[in-house]
Amino acid sequence: MALGIFVIGAIYLFNAMRGSSVGILDLLVIFLGAVVFTYGMRSFKLFWVPATYGIVLLLGYQIEAYAPNYVVLQNWLAGVMASAVSAMGISATVSGHIVSMNLSNGQPVLLDIAGECTGLQGILAFGLLSTMALLDMKPKISRLVPLLAIGFTGAFLVNIVRLLVVFLTFEYFGLDAGSAMHVYFGYLIFIAWVMVFWTLAFRYLAPAGSLLPPDVKTPAQLGQTAR
Repeated sequence: MALGIFVIGAIYLFNAMRGSSVGILDLLVIFLGAVVFTYGMRSFKLFWVPATYGIVLLLGYQIEAYAPNYVVLQNWLAGVMASAVSAMGISATVSGHIVSMNLSNGQPVLLDIAGECTGLQGILAFGLLSTMALLDMKPKISRLVPLLAIGFTGAFLVNIVRLLVVFLTFEYFGLDAGSAMHVYFGYLIFIAWVMVFWTLAFRYLAPAGSLLPPDVKTPAQLGQTAR
């Protein structure tokens, strides 16, 4: 317990001294400290899966530092966004990966689909998160591959929805609201997608009748036995 408190306190103290915010790596260490505090050192063998999720998420967001600039994808997404808002009656023009719009109050704004806005980091991180949990079920390759494709495709499409929501927020609620939506909405919608994907995937992979042990009877069976 003392070790767990020390680890968590050290992380917050370190960030306070640096004047930095708590990041993904910090949260991973805090999580491990909380595990040690609550369950002890031996519990690590039970918590390696969620810890691995944190590592995957961290690695996913490091891609930007090592991957090339995806200009073609940026330009394509900018064109998709301009076409989408134009279909909704919002005047928009696109030049490369820059989308020009006029807000509802007439103020012109330039929205840049930067490299990190392509969502590739999130697609990898959350796509892996949405599929890693399935490996414990040891599914057949023929059943796993389609699920993997759905997981990554869904993460890509979710990013397009995120960008559209951000653009519409800028248009109808102004710069401050749009900036806040840009920061936070992506996390919410990606996590929601992972939850939906897990729910559907587990139902698809679970063997029929596996939810109850063989010696447990359903209420209907119990009623028939009583009669």
